[in-house]
Amino acid sequence: MSKLHSGVTLIELMIVIVVLSILVALAYPSYQTQMIENRRTDGQRILLEIMNEQQKFYSRNSTYTADLVAGGTVGLTYPDPNGDGSVPSDKEYYLVTARACPTFTINQCVELTATPQGGQAGDGTLIYNSHNIKTPSGKW
Repeated sequence: MSKLHSGVTLIELMIVIVVLSILVALAYPSYQTQMIENRRTDGQRILLEIMNEQQKFYSRNSTYTADLVAGGTVGLTYPDPNGDGSVPSDKEYYLVTARACPTFTINQCVELTATPQGGQAGDGTLIYNSHNIKTPSGKW
């Protein structure tokens, strides 16, 4: 009489674990890269939105403003939850600030900078100015 054995051997289990480990090791970096690129749209969106508001402000006042927050005496009316004059993006992956473009006055050009926060911190800043220059170009 032969005895029928059923189940999984330790060797089979180890092979499955090794195969899964290899798949995870190959897939995880791609997943991380994809997540960073997806979160980057949060920064791009807030920059485009604020620049649209800057253009409206310019058409009314013949100048841009570095004052983005509601508490300012002149400027835009974004909330300032950090109390530092920066505007967080919707998902809080970026903080946006405004200043005059280098070599220009605030009447001529405004530069918006989105600084990455938290899990997005290693991605680098996004910059957009009123002359429609977006840097770094590889991230737009």
